[in-house]
Amino acid sequence: MFTVKTWTQEQIHMDFNQAVYDKLRSKYEKLTDFVERLKYFSEDLATNRNLYNINPFPDLISKGVYILGKCDSELGIFPDAHLALKCSVGKAWTEDLRKQFYRSIQLAQEVETKLNNEEKELLQICPVYLYFQTSLDNFFFKNILVMQRITEGVTLGNTKSGFSEKFCRVFNIPTVEEIRLQPQFALNLYLDKDEKRQLIKIQTACFFKKLWHKGIKILSLNQKNILISQVRETGQIRYIIIAPVPNFFLPLSPLYNTFTSKLCK
Repeated sequence: MFTVKTWTQEQIHMDFNQAVYDKLRSKYEKLTDFVERLKYFSEDLATNRNLYNINPFPDLISKGVYILGKCDSELGIFPDAHLALKCSVGKAWTEDLRKQFYRSIQLAQEVETKLNNEEKELLQICPVYLYFQTSLDNFFFKNILVMQRITEGVTLGNTKSGFSEKFCRVFNIPTVEEIRLQPQFALNLYLDKDEKRQLIKIQTACFFKKLWHKGIKILSLNQKNILISQVRETGQIRYIIIAPVPNFFLPLSPLYNTFTSKLCK
């Protein structure tokens, strides 16, 4: 259901979500025609990267990774034309975008097969469409991960009460108010001046522990991985993991997650 198709020619490599690849084959007679359009698409991203920038966090250590938002009017193969693009200039020791592509596909499969219908209504994995890689000198961006853009969400850390009461009930995790009253977290809350941030971290660790028991392993506590968006037709709140990659450096979130999850009953 979530299979991946790959294509490689000379110094260009691409991994496709199966549905996107099927659309590509029906729209383009030759893959080389698509690659030519993708070249112009990539050039426009590089030239207008400041215009398309949707990353609220400054790149303080110059990793060469840009998060851009663009509406697809050129390629025409994606289920949703509103795209979020993670673009890298290919510096050493930066994020592995191909790994993120495959991890997102894997997580989507696990959510589909290991959660019940009520849980799947509340948890979705942000769709990834395409991973592009090249070492050609005339490409400014050497790696591009194409995802669906979530245009009406706020980060979990910016909510007043963390996960909704319904979400907590369905996944059997404590609400923020319940966490505040539990004595095993007293030291955590005492040491953190910003108590709300600590409460949401603990709640997220409890949630990840529940997923772990269901066979879905997510190690990262990076708050930008989890978004909340609302479906206009129903008003339903959905939590969407957009970048499920463990971050071992800034901060040591898996270490924190492992410690905290032991306290989550």
